[in-house]
Parts: sequence; C-alpha cells; structure tokens
Amino acid sequence: MAYFLFVVVMLLIYIRPFGIPFWAISIFGAFIALLLGIVNLHDVWFVWIMVWDSTLVLVGLIVLTLTLERILFFDFLAYKILCFTGENRESSDKGRIFYCKSWKLFIFLVLFGAFLAIFLANDGAILVLTPLMFALFPHKRENFYAPLIIFLLFMGFISDFASNLFVLSNLTNILTASLFAIPFVEFMRFMVLPQGFAILASLLVFWWFLGVKLPQTLVLTSHFKEEFLSTFGIYFCFFLLALLPLCAGIGAYFGIPLSIFVGLCASLAVCYGIKLGRIAPLKLLKESPFSVVIFSFGLFVVVFGLKNAGFLEILQFGISKIVAQGQFLSLFGIGFLSGFGSSIINNLPMVMLGDLALREMENLPLVFAHLLGCNIGSKLTPIGSLATLLWLVSLRRYGVFIPIFRYFALACCWSVVVLFCALMGLYCSCIFGF
Repeated sequence: MAYFLFVVVMLLIYIRPFGIPFWAISIFGAFIALLLGIVNLHDVWFVWIMVWDSTLVLVGLIVLTLTLERILFFDFLAYKILCFTGENRESSDKGRIFYCKSWKLFIFLVLFGAFLAIFLANDGAILVLTPLMFALFPHKRENFYAPLIIFLLFMGFISDFASNLFVLSNLTNILTASLFAIPFVEFMRFMVLPQGFAILASLLVFWWFLGVKLPQTLVLTSHFKEEFLSTFGIYFCFFLLALLPLCAGIGAYFGIPLSIFVGLCASLAVCYGIKLGRIAPLKLLKESPFSVVIFSFGLFVVVFGLKNAGFLEILQFGISKIVAQGQFLSLFGIGFLSGFGSSIINNLPMVMLGDLALREMENLPLVFAHLLGCNIGSKLTPIGSLATLLWLVSLRRYGVFIPIFRYFALACCWSVVVLFCALMGLYCSCIFGF
C-alpha cells in the first residue's frame, strides 16, 4: 500500500489535476498515509525531529533574501557587475546604459549565482536571481534563445550546482551534517574540490550549449543609483552574508542549531529594512513562498512510509553491492543513484533515505557522493529540488514558461556532466587527502 500511495502522490504532483498546488497534494498524501497506518504519529514526529532545523533555516533564508532584495542590495551588486563588465557607458532618462561583452557578463553572472548559492543556499539564491534577470534583460517571451531565457536557465541551474561548499548552502547539507555530526570545517574540506569542479564544469557546459547563442554584445540598462543604498547599508549587508558561515562554524562546534543564527541574520535584515521604510513585515511574510516548506514536509512523510514498507533494506542491499566494486565505482555509483532518486522523489526525501541507509557504514566519502547526487542530480526533473520549484513559481508569476521537453533535454546534458565532474573532484579529494 505504501508503494501504491507513493506512486499516486508522485503522479498527482506531476499531473496536478485542476491546478491543485504541490503542497496540497503532498499534505493530502501524508494524511492518507497516516490514516491507512502506513506511518504513525511517532514516524511523523521522527520526521519533524530530522527536518525542523533545516525547515526553519529555509524560512529564515527566504525572509533574509527577500529583505535584502527590498533593501536593493542585490541591485547594487548587479550594478557593480555591469560597471565592471560594461563598456561605453552612457546615461539616459531610463537609467544608465551598458554595452557588455556576452562572454564577460556570462562568467560574472554565473560566478555571482554561485556566490549567492554558497552563502544564501540554493533556495535563497533562486529567489534573488530570478527577479534580477528580469530587471537586467528585456522580456521576449516568443524567443526561447532570447538572452533573458538563456540567463534564467543559467541561474536556475547554477543555484543547485553550486550549493555544495558550506553546510548552510543546501537543506540537504544541513540534514546530512546534522545526522552524521559532520563539523563545519570538515564538511567544507571535503567539498572544496567538488565545488570547484562543479562551477568550472557549469561554466563550460552552459556556454557550450546556450552561451554561444548570445549576441556578442548585450545592451543593458541599470536603474540603480548610488543614493539608493548608503555605504553603511552596503557594509551591513556584506556583514550579514559573512556572519552566516562564521556563525555556522561556531554553532557546529558548540552544537547550536543553525536555524538560530539564520533567524538572527534575517531579523537584523528585517529591522534594518523597516528602519529604511522599505519593509512591511506582514506583506513580506505574505509574499514569501512558504508553500514549498509544507510540500517538502508532506513528501517526507509519504516517503517515510516507503521506509516502513522495507524500501530502506532494498536500498542498503543495493548500496552494499555498489560499495563492493571499489572506491571509484562506489563514489560514482552512489552519486548517480542518489541523483536519479532525487529527480524522482525530490532531493530532501532522497537525502533522508540515503542518509539512513549509509548511517551504519561510517564511510564519509560515500555520504558526500550521496550529497552531490542529491544536490546536482536533482535538476533532472522540475520537482527534484525546492529551488527548482521556487524558480518555476517565479517564472510563472512573470508569464514565462519553459517547455518541459526542452527542460529535460538541457537538464539531462547539464546535470550528468556537472555531477560527473563534481564526483571526480570528490575522488581527487579522497585520493590526495585534501
């Protein structure tokens, strides 16, 4: 019955009959699982104990990023990027015009997206990057290869591809680091090379597939003015971004939940936004896409029913067969298995199942291979990660729709290549002891 319910819930999520929201389907599935005895209240409580910290971290990051957007901090960063990459600048009534070399702007925006994904997590990054792309590029719905669509695709994918370095860079990282008690510095040490390989691979594969379709020069307009954000405001925002990884490291050492520090940074940002008169707290909360949090929790409960039905034992048996093939094949096997599983059931439930299956093996490299698969391989389908769901919700709000078959074609090419390179970075870390 657990398998049947899971299949039905996933089909409903993909089909979405009558436009039913994702979160309503997953919560309904969790309620049916509880009603049929597939899970019990103790299981629901166990799931909440596992995910409460990461859930609150996501809430805090959503509030923080939306606040920084209202403060115009990211407009400031985009303006500085245009100043650095633009040529032949001139002013007009509509703002400041920049003539930017496409390759130069492409590199900076991908690195900028990676920066946001590392410090604000993949979900926070996508909440900022999507409106930022609409602000930078003219909106041309009729052309799939318009610069706006191309850069939206770049940013949508880099937000997950680059969310590996810190514990706070992805909710999957937080869940895993908490379950295995991985220190912040140890986590970063394992992920430095995979993160570097993933970003470099992203730059190359993005440009190879779509970047070459950009015009040589882009004409962009920025409406940002220096007086929009004071020097104090700029330093304050950078201080908050630097405070996140610093506090995460301190909190991990003393066993303090990460959500406390993220909540503190979000609160400071909101207070500053209120002082500037740019934040209305109730309106901010109303506009925050918290439905994805409800969606993930409901799906967690449904997938936990698979564990009760013996799926975890099947998964452990498969992992043991893969591990017997040696370190190289085991890292790549676990990574791609986790990536495929994440694309089917979402990376948060998949990371929970994989973590539980790997918990008794005491093999950290396999745990990080599992994480890379969940973070990068999840982009194979639109429901693979919360960041992708947030991205699609934002695109619909602006009236942009990515054809599903084109998404699958690009996702298969990009995700497979980037995941392979990231796993190669992890293998190098294990071999050379980085």
